[in-house]
Amino acid sequence: METTLERNSYLSHFIGVLVVLMAFTDILQERILLIASAATSIVVFILCFPLKNKNHFSESMLFILILLGTSLLNLFFTENNFGGSLTLLGNLLLSFLYINFNNKKLTLWVVLSYLITILFIGYHLFVLNTHENLIYEGLSRNHAGFAVIFWTIFLLFHLKLNHNYLPLFPAIIALVLSFFLVGRTSLIVSSILLMVVFYYKFIERPRILFIAMCIFIGLCYFLWLTLGTDIITNTNLDSGLDTPRWELWQIYWENLNFLNLLTGVDVTHLPMYNEFGGNPHNSFIKFHSRVGIGCFFLVALYFVSAYKYLKKKNNYILWLLILLTMRAFFDSDILIGNFDFIFFIVTFYWIKTE
Repeated sequence: METTLERNSYLSHFIGVLVVLMAFTDILQERILLIASAATSIVVFILCFPLKNKNHFSESMLFILILLGTSLLNLFFTENNFGGSLTLLGNLLLSFLYINFNNKKLTLWVVLSYLITILFIGYHLFVLNTHENLIYEGLSRNHAGFAVIFWTIFLLFHLKLNHNYLPLFPAIIALVLSFFLVGRTSLIVSSILLMVVFYYKFIERPRILFIAMCIFIGLCYFLWLTLGTDIITNTNLDSGLDTPRWELWQIYWENLNFLNLLTGVDVTHLPMYNEFGGNPHNSFIKFHSRVGIGCFFLVALYFVSAYKYLKKKNNYILWLLILLTMRAFFDSDILIGNFDFIFFIVTFYWIKTE
């Protein structure tokens, strides 16, 4: 028994190191490091589960194999390369490992990963005075906002599950950084995130909730009066829904046929996509372009997860999942990307309690 506990303790730290490695992978934006992270996840997975272990044949493994298979099939019909399939597999296995070995020993590693990202972005914004579009080389400010939202939600998710702790400070930091990163979706999502955390933190203290709501509304009104014009202009809120995203999504669906519904659309052959570097600005559309029919398995299971969280009254986790989805719906920094494991973990964590 002691040997098993000691083994699980070591494995938890291995998984924690992998999470930290994913944070470094993102801020350094080195493709070789992303592939190395995926390969390391595969190695750790093999160490955790010998081939004779029944977990290899669980429903979770079947889902992983389906996505791996459809992503490999995609390579024969598009100009995508094997790196995406390897990255997807690494993220899926890391998610599987976290869900099976999540415990308080991982907390230090999750906090460290969060701090690496937040301090990196904060240092560029407030110390180096880097323009928000130049924080990540070759990427827009949307990626920085994406990183802030995803790592903050992951931290809040982990702390709630393992310590029943709902700190407001990370949500406040996310809102402040989103404000200076002037991204529409990140600003909206971080505002809702702060309200969600505050609500569940003080759900049994209605007086505090009411006072805080009044203060929050008053503060928002004050900021609107003083900075409203700048916020609208800098975040492109004045354009409303009139953005290229809608046209990109429309073009994608117009180019669907029976074959590429199964294999995924090769976006490199769609004219308008070339103007945006093949970026559909929607993680789920991007996922279909990489795994084809496998995307629909994910979407179906996503709704199953939402139902499970509702049924078990895990409304806090459901809200975190909804906010991750909102952020992913207007950019394509996950599926396939550096933050896939966070989305998979929050989506499928209910499996551990079944």
